[in-house]
Amino acid sequence: MNRGLASRAVAGIALAYLGARSVVLLANLLTQPSLRAGAPAREPAPRVSLLIPARDEEATLQETLPGFLGQGADEVVVLDDESSDATRALSESAGARVLGGAPRPDGWTGKNWSCAQLAEAVAPAPAPAPAPAPFPGRAAPGPAGRASQCPTSVQNPPAAPAAGREHSESHRCWSGDPEAAEADADAVARHPSDVLVFTDADVRWSPGALDALLATMRESRADLLTVFPRQETRTLGERLITPLNDAVVLGSVPVALQHRRAPVVANGQVMAFTRAAYDRIGGHTAVSGELVEDMRLAERMRAAGGRVVVARGGTAIAVRMYDGYGSSVRGFAKSLLGLHHGSRALMAATSILTICVYTLPWVLRVWPVAHASAGRGATARILHFVRIAGLLDRTLVSVITGRYRPLDLAEGILGPISPLLVLPVYALAGRRRVAWKGRVYEA
Repeated sequence: MNRGLASRAVAGIALAYLGARSVVLLANLLTQPSLRAGAPAREPAPRVSLLIPARDEEATLQETLPGFLGQGADEVVVLDDESSDATRALSESAGARVLGGAPRPDGWTGKNWSCAQLAEAVAPAPAPAPAPAPFPGRAAPGPAGRASQCPTSVQNPPAAPAAGREHSESHRCWSGDPEAAEADADAVARHPSDVLVFTDADVRWSPGALDALLATMRESRADLLTVFPRQETRTLGERLITPLNDAVVLGSVPVALQHRRAPVVANGQVMAFTRAAYDRIGGHTAVSGELVEDMRLAERMRAAGGRVVVARGGTAIAVRMYDGYGSSVRGFAKSLLGLHHGSRALMAATSILTICVYTLPWVLRVWPVAHASAGRGATARILHFVRIAGLLDRTLVSVITGRYRPLDLAEGILGPISPLLVLPVYALAGRRRVAWKGRVYEA
């Protein structure tokens, strides 16, 4: 292929990609809810359990646990997943309810096993009863539904409501559907928690964040509300690729169409379920071995007729995902293959596409427009345009997600090299085994 043809191909691909991406970014800016800390709760709140799986999170919880405990949830429960540090002692001294995790069974990932235990620990021992009814208009789930109660769970009576919080009788009034309310009645009667909020230990909840989340959940009538927290980065190593997490989601999937045929996106850092809906899709038991359990839970929810809503963390919820470039590479590699539905070919194609869009326009020769032929002149103008658009891409995503500091906005200059910085993630994700938090999983 001669250079002129290569330039025209790259220019066309980059222009088409960035054009489609700009439409999706605009759609998400206009339609995706963004949580606002401090928004007053206008209606009685449901019973809420804030559930935190934790493995060797002592240092992290020193910063984030006060935020969890200050939300006014009915209970804050930390599952200590065989930590080797003082995760348990720290959590107990701060006032959280702490559960000691049971040994992980074969076939489970550590996080899924922790979340399954957390969900069971905030529920009473179930009385024999018929299976919950399906979502309105849907068939009842088959064998993939909830398999059983976790036999190792700690069963405790529900905590008393937190002082100062007014509670509604149940979450079922949110749906606005009388048939759904009747179908949920049995499940609500057997479970003290109307809403289960699973959140990672490194997520930072600002005062009033839980009220903002519940308000969004109620207004959107979500059965599952998943939140992408605002990224906090403190070092250059973190800035290199960690914010690309938002760039991928916001520019790839119009989240307002998730209840239709658009690809499902979700984020396990914050997943808020109605209790009845969580039980109906089988909870974490149904995705026990999945490394991208958030996506699989969202897919099951939509397939069962539940409503999945994706929100930005806004001013309410933030996260510092990793502390440097190396940890970012390892963290993203853990999930990358699963996000590509197990296809290494699709993963390779994605990498090639991003290099073509963001990197190659800076490598290919651009002829001076005044001295170029008509065809070359048009190609030159397009390549100039996509260079500028590529630089603005990450900056625009930072603005949409509420990252306004000068260094946040300056991350746009990394655009041309971002696909190259991500190559180690693809290389690590292509391996047959994935290591994370001292455990090894089959990819």
